[in-house]
Amino acid sequence: MDNKKQNYYDAVFVSPPSRMVNHYRPPVALMYLAGYLQHKGMKPYIIDCPMKEVVRKQKFYDNVLEEMKKIEDQMVQEFKWLKTKIVGVTFYTAEYNEVFSLAKRFKKIDPDVKIVVGGIHPTFYTDEVFEDKDSPIDFAIIGEGEMTMYELTQTIQDGKKDFRNIKGIAYRDRLSGKIVKTPARCITDNLDGISFPAYNLVDMEYYTNASPYAIRGVFLRSTHVLGGRGCPSQCTFCVSKKLREYSGGGKFVRMRSPKSLVKEIRYLKKKYRIDSFFFMDDLFTLNKQNVIEFCDLMKKEKVDILWGCASKVSTLNEAVIKKMAESGCIQIEFGVERASDHALRLLKKGITIKKVREVYRLCKKYKIRTYTNMLVNVPEETEKDLQDILDLLKDLDSELVSINVFIPHPGTEIYEKSIYNFTKEEYPLLSFAHPDFKPFQSSLKFHKHNLDIFKWTDDHMKETNKIIPSLKFHVSFKYWRTILMSKRKLNYLKQVGVLAQEFFMQKF
Repeated sequence: MDNKKQNYYDAVFVSPPSRMVNHYRPPVALMYLAGYLQHKGMKPYIIDCPMKEVVRKQKFYDNVLEEMKKIEDQMVQEFKWLKTKIVGVTFYTAEYNEVFSLAKRFKKIDPDVKIVVGGIHPTFYTDEVFEDKDSPIDFAIIGEGEMTMYELTQTIQDGKKDFRNIKGIAYRDRLSGKIVKTPARCITDNLDGISFPAYNLVDMEYYTNASPYAIRGVFLRSTHVLGGRGCPSQCTFCVSKKLREYSGGGKFVRMRSPKSLVKEIRYLKKKYRIDSFFFMDDLFTLNKQNVIEFCDLMKKEKVDILWGCASKVSTLNEAVIKKMAESGCIQIEFGVERASDHALRLLKKGITIKKVREVYRLCKKYKIRTYTNMLVNVPEETEKDLQDILDLLKDLDSELVSINVFIPHPGTEIYEKSIYNFTKEEYPLLSFAHPDFKPFQSSLKFHKHNLDIFKWTDDHMKETNKIIPSLKFHVSFKYWRTILMSKRKLNYLKQVGVLAQEFFMQKF
């Protein structure tokens, strides 16, 4: 703490306390912002997850609101030791209230500190951030934030008061009291030029501990890597479609080069001794040629590591799947969501059940595990639709299945066309971490049937996730070779009890 007290930081970044529920995923968005500032010669700081060991225990979830309040208190205490003019916070709609609480407490400690917010909610609903006269928010970044945050930080550090030339921000004018929105910033198409995330500003030993949450269901030392940004899909239950409106005329879907990806992966493997990683992109396999070149480069440079990604069946063929398997891919996550072509068209998924079956067959052929996401409580849903989902899941024989109850997040097409208009008081109830999440969500019925959708989901999640198929990989030569070749074998031994607990918490 003494070192912190003596240091000044150009900007301090912090995540909402509820993000700690995703306790195995580092704050990658903040790390990219901080990394870009470092690249430009600035000195940022990230208030990382406090109470690290507590959030990995069951008692955290038994009293989640109380525990999140303790996390907020810890963040505030840490902020007292920091000297800065700027605090940056990113948030979704469900995190609105906790971010405002945190911002007010920061302002109480230092009334002159500038609070800058970004993320999905400030981008979509900018005016709401400033509508209360006592709002603690000074600036909102609209859209992607690296370059905007750098220019804003530089302007504030220089003591300037005119922000009109900074593209992609909103603020309340101190003289007129009106909300000012500057012209949109054209997002960069050169992701290689943004710089790597600031891994040095978070506890990567904590985030890379062996767990089943990077490549989900696979117990390995792992981390998350971002291979691209943007998704071209039109899915009615996702906010990506609306995000395209905030690209400032730039290309929305962009991929990093295979060379940049392999360089980062080699760095992570050497520096943090990871044995696997997961591409956290919405759609890593969008560009087939890019994927093939990445796989070829991984083999050429002999990067011996396991990996997984999220994909869409319409972007894959046998040649790509074969290349992925040969370069270390062991699991692909798919958003299948529904079990008939008609139901898929209603959600504008852009895939067919025939293609789903074809790709799953190929994954089995090349020994790539599949993680299947299904979505329930969507418009027009009947009991037959639910039975169709169960029948399809049985046929697909996926290693892992997640059946998700649709949450009508603001910004999705379904929400925009619905009768719902959530109040700020209801925002926290959109988070699955909130204890009243299920009662609130049960009142938001989009389906036509009379089943208790949460009970149905809970029952069939247990039914469709069998222990033996999901454990099969863990007795394979590939898995044990990775463990035995790992430079952190002792970490696996230390984690074995924790891993068993995590596994049974997942399953039961």
